[in-house]
Amino acid sequence: MRLFWIGLPAGLALASAGALLYLEGQKPHVINPDVLTGLPKHPVTPEMREETGAKAAKVAPAFNLRDTEGQPVVLASAGADRPQFVYFVLDGCPCSFEAEPLFHDLAERYEGKVDFVAVTDAEPEKARKWHVQMLVPYSVISDSSKEIIKAYGAKNSVYSALLTRDGKIQKMWPGYSVDILKDMNALMAKAVGVPEKEFDTKYAPKEPLSGCAF
Repeated sequence: MRLFWIGLPAGLALASAGALLYLEGQKPHVINPDVLTGLPKHPVTPEMREETGAKAAKVAPAFNLRDTEGQPVVLASAGADRPQFVYFVLDGCPCSFEAEPLFHDLAERYEGKVDFVAVTDAEPEKARKWHVQMLVPYSVISDSSKEIIKAYGAKNSVYSALLTRDGKIQKMWPGYSVDILKDMNALMAKAVGVPEKEFDTKYAPKEPLSGCAF
């Protein structure tokens, strides 16, 4: 096993659990997830839950885009072949580093069944760097104008939404936790018509946490 140190923005402690990544079989994992001292904490508030909950069954904002690899991506396409899971990444946010490998695990479970898309406020070059450094196995979109972020009402990083094949928001989440990840897993299984299997939430917090504010 080889240990790799991922370059982080200035001011972000390398002791961050999200910063301590190793590559094994070309997949990022978190080592020493208990090392959380110094990381910012952003508890999910009742207001966040209410705002995201109100978006269920609403038509999702649609966009025709290109990812960091220049490949076309359509968000919220009515009549899509598969559901989409879109989540939001704040450039330099340690919370995004922390949560990223968990979304990779979900994506692996639903590969070929749910299309994952990461949307970041980073400029295109930095968005591509995130894509490469974090070994993101799906499309990363640069939204430096925050047009998409604002359209979806993502106030913080680690917000996410599951979109139906007909371009609606099935559910939106304002953060992540053990229970939220289990909920995501259950809804994805139902959306694609497969039996729900237990999902390993690893180091996810028990209490819901959001990310840094956009």
